[in-house]
Amino acid sequence: MRESELYQLLERYGIKVPKYKVFDIDQEFFFDHFPCVLKIDSPKVVHKSDVGGVRVGIYSNEELQEAKHEILDNLQKHGIFLDLEDKFIVEEEVHGEEFYIGGLFDPIFEEVLLFGKGGVLIEIEKDICYIDSEATAQEIVKSFKTTKISKIFPQFRGKEYKIEYVVDVVQKFQKLFTSEPIVEFDVNPLIYTDEGFVAVDVRMRQGQKRRFEDRERSEDIFHNEKVAIFGATDNPKKVGYALAKNALSSKTTIYFVNPRLKELFGQKVYHDIEELPAIDTAVIAIPAKYVLGTVERLGQKGVKNIIVISAGFKESGNKEAEEELGRLAKQYDLNILGPNCLGLYNSQKELNLTFAANTILPGSIALVSQSGAVLAALIDKAASYSIGFSHILSMGNMADFDFGDAVNALQDKPQCKSINVYAEGLRHGKKFLRHIRQSKKPVFIYKAGKTEAAKKAAFSHTGNISGSYEMLVGLCHSAGATIKKDIDELIFAPAFEEYNEVLIITNAGGPGTILTDILVQNGKKMYQLTQEEMERLNQVLPPTWSKNNPVDIIGDATSERYKAALDILYKPRLLIFILVTPQFMTDGMNIAKLIDRPNLVPVFFGNESFKEVFDYFQQRHILYFNDLENVANIL
Repeated sequence: MRESELYQLLERYGIKVPKYKVFDIDQEFFFDHFPCVLKIDSPKVVHKSDVGGVRVGIYSNEELQEAKHEILDNLQKHGIFLDLEDKFIVEEEVHGEEFYIGGLFDPIFEEVLLFGKGGVLIEIEKDICYIDSEATAQEIVKSFKTTKISKIFPQFRGKEYKIEYVVDVVQKFQKLFTSEPIVEFDVNPLIYTDEGFVAVDVRMRQGQKRRFEDRERSEDIFHNEKVAIFGATDNPKKVGYALAKNALSSKTTIYFVNPRLKELFGQKVYHDIEELPAIDTAVIAIPAKYVLGTVERLGQKGVKNIIVISAGFKESGNKEAEEELGRLAKQYDLNILGPNCLGLYNSQKELNLTFAANTILPGSIALVSQSGAVLAALIDKAASYSIGFSHILSMGNMADFDFGDAVNALQDKPQCKSINVYAEGLRHGKKFLRHIRQSKKPVFIYKAGKTEAAKKAAFSHTGNISGSYEMLVGLCHSAGATIKKDIDELIFAPAFEEYNEVLIITNAGGPGTILTDILVQNGKKMYQLTQEEMERLNQVLPPTWSKNNPVDIIGDATSERYKAALDILYKPRLLIFILVTPQFMTDGMNIAKLIDRPNLVPVFFGNESFKEVFDYFQQRHILYFNDLENVANIL
């Protein structure tokens, strides 16, 4: 599209453009707004400045004529020859802070806008944020505030900058981008003026937009009253054995299916789908070549929830079979979890439909993981700290049921207090953002695949496109999710998310200072001691104590001094770190026994001196740390 046509398009959506006038190639120029800019307006020229197709700083109509000939000469030198179909555009020269707005139709997130600092150094500075085309005004501001240029709002060097202008122009481009057949656009610069933003230089590319088809799910994936396990076996080395054994203790009715067995764990084994009583959930752990036929027969039988444990699909190059799974899900209105997944857990029914080696404890965390191996490791670590789960979903390749569906399915589950997601790649990004936006429960995300090498590894593992890490993180953050930097945070952080203020009681000033930096850098506020608390502490602590938080009770502190400080300072609303370093008089075991409340976090900074203490914590499933840096995992 010509730039003059683009200006007309922008004006239809209420986006301001400079005062301009279009001239034929052989027409004499006349303009009355100076200074002005002259540009070639031709489909033959994409990047005008690269070929001398722009002239700025023109102050008269005489200069306009000179600029016209100069541009024609420049174009000819680059082998570009114009004809009567080509135009010139003259526009007023707009001055102000240079911003940038662009858009691209992403294969995962569909329409995504980029907004930030504009100008000639945009590729170097990259001071931009990502904004979803469906983002609310609040999201737009939240995303924009991640940029450096946002710091000039609301005022910088005596000039006022209105954040409502940002929201207004972004919302107008959102509407334009979603309404028009545009797959990419670029406005640089987008000039901030006292009357709002003005789009000065515009490029757009038209094309078809291939969107994901979303569908309403008629059945809750956690409606598991009668479950059949296909591939249940008496061979302890097989996945079907672990699935059958883990499922036995549930409050649901469990059926086993295997054509060669009569009995397993004292229960009858069915040989075929047709023999089974009515079921609502099927777990499939059979060779991949039999999966599609089994799923089709289950769909015909009216089963709605199908968990495909079996591997051998897109992750191993069998893309067609995986696409067929997705087609069957739509045809029969199924929830298909997987394939290539670890399974499902539902604490309400004590139902463990996974082949994880460890016992899964009930709790309040819903864990949603794309990788079965990562999921198994997190379950194992959580068990050692008595951390439990309300629900677990192993997503696998996500041929049908995806992250957006998982977030939505957990909304009406009272046992679930937080939704924690380990993601390698996404499929329906726009739907995922919608459900994060609508979620009544906090959503925590750890995204793997930050580097190019990791993206390739994720593809070979799950068969999904990893996508841009920065885009995913930016969009999910502004939609309302909390992005985690360490995978352990998915099980530790939710327990302490409610605490905003922190207190440190320590026997060493240096480690206390380091821990303070870690806490503050991760968004926590240091509790301010009251005058009364300081006076009471003066009575039980040495005169040289720190008189501040961290409360340094001095290196010769024993458990009695820790207890005295804790008795004065303890508050249920504070997250309190008991920081201990090994001194000659440090009685670690007695200090450890003071850790008897959920908001007390022991940090025993050492190793050999505290082995007995660490055994004590492990036996009682108490979360502890023996270094400082890993404390960030719970924040």
